[in-house]
Amino acid sequence: MKKILLALLLCVGTLAFSQEKVLLRLNYEKGDTYEVKMTMNQNMGEMMTMDMTMSMNLNVTNVEDDKIVTEATYSHAKMDMESMGQKMGYDSNTKESEMDPFAQGMHVEMKKLLETVVEIENDKLGNITSTELKAGTSDISAFKDNMSGMVYPEDAVEVGTKWTVTKEQQGMTFEYTYEVVSITSDTVELEIKGNITGTADGTFDGKSSIDKETGNVDISEMNMSFSVEGQDVKSKIVITSVKK
Repeated sequence: MKKILLALLLCVGTLAFSQEKVLLRLNYEKGDTYEVKMTMNQNMGEMMTMDMTMSMNLNVTNVEDDKIVTEATYSHAKMDMESMGQKMGYDSNTKESEMDPFAQGMHVEMKKLLETVVEIENDKLGNITSTELKAGTSDISAFKDNMSGMVYPEDAVEVGTKWTVTKEQQGMTFEYTYEVVSITSDTVELEIKGNITGTADGTFDGKSSIDKETGNVDISEMNMSFSVEGQDVKSKIVITSVKK
């Protein structure tokens, strides 16, 4: 009898856990600061390979009603490339006087980015509603697309919930399908699949881990395979976001 009761309790507990619903929303607070780091490994066959790391600070400057305002500043950029047997590299932490000609050329443009401060306004679902250049001279026309992150559904989610988001970016259309695969005590775990059309054609898949309390995407991993102008490209992108 005890074994039967224990089995029933375990079944009830498992059922209750599997039916948990979470309302995904951005719940940042004024004064919060997040360090966002992106690493990308890209392979274009014999034509070029590239490893790139970008670091950014996101400072929450205001929160009211359905509006969250953050200031974004890039803090570091590093890339290593190999093309036709030639190796090239750039690291923004290197003194300009110690850079080779390739790195100096890269630094001309990267310096503008590193000096740029952009104000971003999101709603609680994650949609970017506006961007404004606060400092620097970098062109931010594509910044809204590049910074566009996870967009949450209106309704609460549970294991098995799916939703689709379409984004336009630099002539390409990305169609994301998100599925909740598990819910832990602290996070909502997603599986991501999608297609790329437009100036590029391909597919991608990956996963993300979302903090239940803040709605912050703690880590996101994506594998992409696409073709652009007849060139096959494979990319792996990992983005982490850590509260300071």
